[in-house]
Amino acid sequence: MLAIVNPAAAGNRGLAKWQRLEPRLAAKVGTMQVRMTRGPGDECRIIAEGLAAGHRDFLAAGGDGTVNAALTALLECVPEGDRPAITLGAAGLGSSNDFHKPYRTLIEGVPCRLDFDAAFAHDLGVVAYTDETGARRMRYWIVNASIGATAEANHFFNHPDGVLRFLKRTSTDTGILYAAARTLARSHVRALELAIDEGSPVQIATRNLGVVKNPHFTGSLSYDSPYEPASGDFTVHHLGAVSTAQLAATFAALARGQFSGRPGTHTWRARRLAVRDGGPFAVEIDGEVVLAIEATFTLLPACLRVCP
Repeated sequence: MLAIVNPAAAGNRGLAKWQRLEPRLAAKVGTMQVRMTRGPGDECRIIAEGLAAGHRDFLAAGGDGTVNAALTALLECVPEGDRPAITLGAAGLGSSNDFHKPYRTLIEGVPCRLDFDAAFAHDLGVVAYTDETGARRMRYWIVNASIGATAEANHFFNHPDGVLRFLKRTSTDTGILYAAARTLARSHVRALELAIDEGSPVQIATRNLGVVKNPHFTGSLSYDSPYEPASGDFTVHHLGAVSTAQLAATFAALARGQFSGRPGTHTWRARRLAVRDGGPFAVEIDGEVVLAIEATFTLLPACLRVCP
């Protein structure tokens, strides 16, 4: 097994977390080669070298961004027909670790997905989008994606002001609450054009749009849709033109795992979702945020195996 470790995870606390975890991890999974990333995008080089050396089991040790970077590298490096033989596990060294939720295995306080013998097939999401410059781009996701208030809060969390930088160093949960409160105060309703599966586009007022495989996101928040790793579709959670007070109440309900049936909410199952807007909008993809003028969400069914 090859472990790809991001020492900069959790505000540069990832290395210390890994040093506490590694002895326990080695005792649990056996022989393990460890490679440290040196910067953003280094996962691709490490995984390409690991594949050339014969590795087929990989452990992404970092936050959700590290998991996303590892699966992206695997998709880019492994031919489609060989992907079902690849297995991805993870150790959550990051701040939120949504990929691991609900937590099943904790080692030294770190959530882990390590059971390579019990690995199962998992759909992977694809976002094909046009950025602000008109360039066509593509990103992958395995947890969930969003547009609207959640994406805007994530964008702010990743590009913090002085207050949030301090809070992220002292308390991640408090930092998430601050980012959410600031976003609630500043967010607005967008008129998005949506086309679901082969349906015709419709314009719909939107406060928030979640595209979900794993319903857990952003700290303790969770939708009430099931986690179905290889269903071949995803869940779309839409929140319409509600007031700021109703938006805040919806996020409070999400902290209790409640969404469906609340004012302004709609939920669909889909295999394809196309979104357009009159101007650039934030698209959150497994916690990372890009700006787009249009985006299409699809799936690669049962693409890789992942550990429980």
